[in-house]
Amino acid sequence: MKMSASLAAFERPRIGTSNTVFKSGPLFISSKGLGWKSWKKRWFILTRTSLVFFKNDPSTLPQRGGEVNLTLGGIDLNNSGSVVVREDKKLLTVLFPDGRDGRAFTLKAETLEDLYEWKTALEHALAQAPSAVLVMGHNGIFRNDTGDSIEGSFHQWRDKRPVKSLVVGRPILLALEDIDGGPSFLEKALRFLEKFGTKVEGILRQSADVEEVERRVKEYEQGKTEFVPEEDAHVIGDCVKHVLRELPSSPVPASCCTALLEAYKIDRKEARVNAMRSAILETFPEPNRRLLQRILKMMHTISSHASENRMT
Repeated sequence: MKMSASLAAFERPRIGTSNTVFKSGPLFISSKGLGWKSWKKRWFILTRTSLVFFKNDPSTLPQRGGEVNLTLGGIDLNNSGSVVVREDKKLLTVLFPDGRDGRAFTLKAETLEDLYEWKTALEHALAQAPSAVLVMGHNGIFRNDTGDSIEGSFHQWRDKRPVKSLVVGRPILLALEDIDGGPSFLEKALRFLEKFGTKVEGILRQSADVEEVERRVKEYEQGKTEFVPEEDAHVIGDCVKHVLRELPSSPVPASCCTALLEAYKIDRKEARVNAMRSAILETFPEPNRRLLQRILKMMHTISSHASENRMT
C-alpha cells in the first residue's frame, strides 16, 4: 500500500481541453426540492456536458486547514434543452423534454446583465451538448465517450432514488457531501478510519460480519449519524467498501481506465507517475477525480502506520 505523499496534485479541478468552460460564476439555486428555506448562492461552472456547482469558486486555493471545496451537485446537458428567462425576477430556467415528464431546473441571477450572459452561454453549451439519445436510464447518465462527462443528475437522483437507502446507491456527485454541503456517510466513515483505524491490525483487509455492516448503515439512516471511537473499525471499513461497491456508476469510467493503462506502460518510473497523474487530471470527471483523491488520502494515512496495522 505504499503510495506517494504528493496528493495535492489532485486537489484542484482542472478542465481538459475537450471540455471548454462556457461560463463560470455565482448563481442562486432554488430552495424548491432541496429542503432549503431560501435561495442559496453557489459557484457554477458550465461546460458542454454539464452545469455543476460548488460552495465557492473552486479556482481559489483553500486556506490552510480549510475544507475541500467539493462539487455539491449539477445537471447533465443534452441538445434537446432550451432556456427561458423571467426578467422581472431574474430567473433562468433550463428545460429538457426528455423523459416521461421532462426536466426543468430554475436558477436566479444577481443582475440582469448576468441573467442574459448566462442565457447566452447556456444556449451555446446546449447547441454543442451530446445528443439526448446518449442519455441512459432514469439518472441522466451519459455514455462515457467524451471523457469529460459528469456522472448523473443529483436532482433526478433525489426524485427517483430507492426509498430503501439514503446511504447506498448515491451518485458519485453526492458520494462525499450531502446536498446541504455537510459530510456524507462515506466521508464520515473515511474520517473515522483516519482517526481510529490506523492502529487496528488488518484494517481494510480483515472482513467484518455482513449483518453488522448492514445494521450500521440502517442505524445511520435512522438517525445515528455520527461514528464514535468505540465502534468496530472493521465494520466501518467494510461500510466504506460496501458504499463504493454499490455506486450506480463506476468510480473509474472505462475511458479513464484506458488512459491509466496506457500511462502505466511507460518504463521510466518518474515519467510513468507523471503520465498517470496527467491521465487522472485530464480524463476523470470532476466528481470521480475527487472521490479517487479522497480514497487515496485515506489509504495513505493507513499505510503511514503500517508497522502497527500491518497493511503493507
